[in-house]
Amino acid sequence: MHLQVRTVPSASPPDVEKLLHRLADAGVNLVAVGGSNVEFGGELAFVPEDGQEDAATAVLDQFGYQYRVLKAADPDSGLKLVEVDNQAGGLHARLAEVAAANLAQGRIIRDIVVGIPGDDDAGKIPVHIYSEQIRTPNSLG
Repeated sequence: MHLQVRTVPSASPPDVEKLLHRLADAGVNLVAVGGSNVEFGGELAFVPEDGQEDAATAVLDQFGYQYRVLKAADPDSGLKLVEVDNQAGGLHARLAEVAAANLAQGRIIRDIVVGIPGDDDAGKIPVHIYSEQIRTPNSLG
Protein backbone atom coordinates (compact mmCIF):
# COMPACT_ATOMS: atom_id res chain seq x y z
CA MET A 1 0.00 0.00 0.00
CA HIS A 2 2.80 2.35 -0.91
CA LEU A 3 1.05 4.31 -3.61
CA GLN A 4 -2.32 5.89 -4.13
CA VAL A 5 -4.12 6.78 -7.36
CA ARG A 6 -6.37 9.83 -7.35
CA THR A 7 -8.89 10.53 -10.11
CA VAL A 8 -12.10 12.38 -10.79
CA PRO A 9 -14.36 9.45 -11.71
CA SER A 10 -16.03 11.12 -14.65
CA ALA A 11 -16.51 9.30 -17.88
CA SER A 12 -19.47 11.52 -18.77
CA PRO A 13 -21.50 11.61 -16.62
CA PRO A 14 -19.51 11.25 -13.39
CA ASP A 15 -19.94 7.68 -12.30
CA VAL A 16 -18.04 5.95 -9.51
CA GLU A 17 -19.78 2.64 -10.18
CA LYS A 18 -18.59 2.64 -13.80
CA LEU A 19 -14.98 3.25 -12.78
CA LEU A 20 -15.06 0.53 -10.12
CA HIS A 21 -16.69 -1.85 -12.61
CA ARG A 22 -13.90 -1.21 -15.13
CA LEU A 23 -11.23 -1.84 -12.52
CA ALA A 24 -12.97 -5.04 -11.41
CA ASP A 25 -13.29 -6.25 -15.01
CA ALA A 26 -9.53 -5.81 -15.36
CA GLY A 27 -9.00 -7.92 -12.23
CA VAL A 28 -7.71 -5.02 -10.14
CA ASN A 29 -8.22 -5.64 -6.43
CA LEU A 30 -8.50 -2.49 -4.32
CA VAL A 31 -7.07 -2.66 -0.80
CA ALA A 32 -8.21 0.86 0.15
CA VAL A 33 -10.59 3.41 -1.31
CA GLY A 34 -11.99 6.75 -0.24
CA GLY A 35 -12.91 10.20 -1.37
CA SER A 36 -15.38 13.01 -1.00
CA ASN A 37 -17.87 14.56 -3.39
CA VAL A 38 -16.79 11.86 -5.85
CA GLU A 39 -19.67 12.45 -8.27
CA PHE A 40 -19.59 16.22 -7.78
CA GLY A 41 -16.08 16.87 -9.12
CA GLY A 42 -14.16 15.54 -6.12
CA GLU A 43 -11.44 12.94 -6.25
CA LEU A 44 -11.74 9.23 -5.65
CA ALA A 45 -8.57 7.89 -4.04
CA PHE A 46 -7.81 4.21 -4.31
CA VAL A 47 -4.97 1.83 -3.63
CA PRO A 48 -4.55 -1.18 -5.90
CA GLU A 49 -3.16 -4.38 -4.46
CA ASP A 50 0.64 -4.54 -4.68
CA GLY A 51 1.65 -5.64 -8.17
CA GLN A 52 -1.57 -4.37 -9.78
CA GLU A 53 -0.60 -0.71 -10.09
CA ASP A 54 0.13 -0.92 -13.83
CA ALA A 55 -3.17 -2.70 -14.49
CA ALA A 56 -5.05 0.01 -12.61
CA THR A 57 -3.44 2.88 -14.50
CA ALA A 58 -3.92 1.01 -17.80
CA VAL A 59 -7.68 1.01 -17.13
CA LEU A 60 -7.59 4.74 -16.42
CA ASP A 61 -5.58 5.38 -19.58
CA GLN A 62 -7.84 3.16 -21.70
CA PHE A 63 -10.98 5.06 -20.69
CA GLY A 64 -9.48 8.56 -20.65
CA TYR A 65 -9.56 9.29 -16.92
CA GLN A 66 -7.31 12.09 -15.73
CA TYR A 67 -5.40 10.89 -12.67
CA ARG A 68 -2.31 11.32 -10.60
CA VAL A 69 -0.24 8.78 -8.70
CA LEU A 70 1.09 9.65 -5.27
CA LYS A 71 3.81 7.61 -3.63
CA ALA A 72 4.18 7.45 0.13
CA ALA A 73 7.97 7.23 -0.30
CA ASP A 74 8.03 10.68 -1.98
CA PRO A 75 8.17 13.28 0.82
CA ASP A 76 6.88 16.00 -1.53
CA SER A 77 3.73 14.07 -2.48
CA GLY A 78 1.88 14.88 0.74
CA LEU A 79 0.97 11.21 1.13
CA LYS A 80 1.90 9.51 4.37
CA LEU A 81 1.36 5.79 5.00
CA VAL A 82 0.91 5.01 8.66
CA GLU A 83 0.18 1.76 10.47
CA VAL A 84 -2.53 2.09 13.07
CA ASP A 85 -3.05 -0.10 16.11
CA ASN A 86 -6.53 -1.59 16.17
CA GLN A 87 -7.51 -0.01 19.48
CA ALA A 88 -9.23 3.08 20.82
CA GLY A 89 -7.11 6.14 20.01
CA GLY A 90 -4.90 4.29 17.53
CA LEU A 91 -5.85 6.46 14.55
CA HIS A 92 -5.78 9.62 16.64
CA ALA A 93 -2.20 8.99 17.77
CA ARG A 94 -0.91 8.56 14.21
CA LEU A 95 -3.00 11.46 12.87
CA ALA A 96 -1.64 13.74 15.60
CA GLU A 97 1.92 12.88 14.51
CA VAL A 98 1.16 13.77 10.90
CA ALA A 99 -0.67 16.98 11.89
CA ALA A 100 2.33 18.10 13.97
CA ALA A 101 4.73 17.45 11.09
CA ASN A 102 2.37 19.29 8.75
CA LEU A 103 2.68 22.50 10.78
CA ALA A 104 6.37 22.75 9.98
CA GLN A 105 5.73 22.00 6.30
CA GLY A 106 2.78 24.35 5.75
CA ARG A 107 0.39 21.48 5.01
CA ILE A 108 -3.10 20.54 6.13
CA ILE A 109 -4.83 17.17 5.92
CA ARG A 110 -7.07 16.82 2.86
CA ASP A 111 -8.32 13.28 3.45
CA ILE A 112 -7.76 9.89 5.00
CA VAL A 113 -8.05 6.50 3.28
CA VAL A 114 -8.29 3.46 5.52
CA GLY A 115 -7.12 0.16 4.07
CA ILE A 116 -7.56 -3.45 5.01
CA PRO A 117 -4.77 -5.23 6.85
CA GLY A 118 -2.78 -7.67 4.78
CA ASP A 119 -1.22 -10.89 5.98
CA ASP A 120 2.09 -9.14 6.61
CA ASP A 121 0.68 -6.10 8.48
CA ALA A 122 0.98 -7.70 11.96
CA GLY A 123 -2.57 -6.75 12.91
CA LYS A 124 -2.02 -3.08 12.10
CA ILE A 125 -4.40 -1.16 9.86
CA PRO A 126 -2.76 0.68 6.93
CA VAL A 127 -3.94 4.26 6.55
CA HIS A 128 -3.04 6.87 3.94
CA ILE A 129 -3.12 10.45 5.20
CA TYR A 130 -2.99 12.93 2.33
CA SER A 131 -2.01 16.52 3.11
CA GLU A 132 -1.83 19.49 0.78
CA GLN A 133 0.48 22.47 0.84
CA ILE A 134 -1.07 25.73 1.96
CA ARG A 135 0.36 29.21 2.22
CA THR A 136 1.10 30.31 5.75
CA PRO A 137 3.39 32.96 7.21
CA ASN A 138 5.88 30.14 7.84
CA SER A 139 5.83 28.98 4.22
CA LEU A 140 6.21 32.53 2.88
CA GLY A 141 9.38 33.28 4.87
